[in-house]
Amino acid sequence: MKKLLALTLACLMLTMCFVACGTNNDNADNTTTTVGNDNTTTPADTTTAAPELAYDSAEALLKHIMDSYNATAAEETKLYVCGGNPYNFETVNPEGPAKFVALEDADYDTHLGYPAADISKLDDAAYMFNMINVNTFSCYAVHFANSADVDGMVSTLKDNILARQWICGTPEKLAIVKAPGDYLIVVWGAVSSGGIVDPFVAGVTAAVDGAQIVVEQNIVE
Repeated sequence: MKKLLALTLACLMLTMCFVACGTNNDNADNTTTTVGNDNTTTPADTTTAAPELAYDSAEALLKHIMDSYNATAAEETKLYVCGGNPYNFETVNPEGPAKFVALEDADYDTHLGYPAADISKLDDAAYMFNMINVNTFSCYAVHFANSADVDGMVSTLKDNILARQWICGTPEKLAIVKAPGDYLIVVWGAVSSGGIVDPFVAGVTAAVDGAQIVVEQNIVE
């Protein structure tokens, strides 16, 4: 009787062993891995590396946008601009965007329409503009030291620029684009008679992954 009972138990254990092996094989393609006999699992690694930005400064951002835009733009809509601070001649680049280096706080408002009271929020800025008439095309990028300030400055910038007293004609449209890395890109200028603002803003979103248009506002109808 004892031998029969022992044999029965042995057969039962062998059967359970086969069932366990079958269960492991069924889970071989699962995204979790069974560790030991404690039934703990390790999730498959689904971490996606953040995309590398094609720029590490406001100047590099504008250059990246301009190069990308000009590579596909029709000849009549290509950009030929100067950059830097027009009041600070040592910073002016006659062939493209350049870092904006203010001589005094008022330069930010004069050229960029950025309130002088808020420049402490910035740690970098770059500017490019039409040499003949900045109101037909102007664009700048600013970088914020604190991510929390980016969204809050959008409406402040919009209101400050729309309230400007324009010289040599009024631009027709304002656009503000938020870019990854705590940047805002601000564009104003003409949209009619060969104006560049609309195709350029489309070029910004095409050139900068994750760029988001947060303001598109007609200045004059």
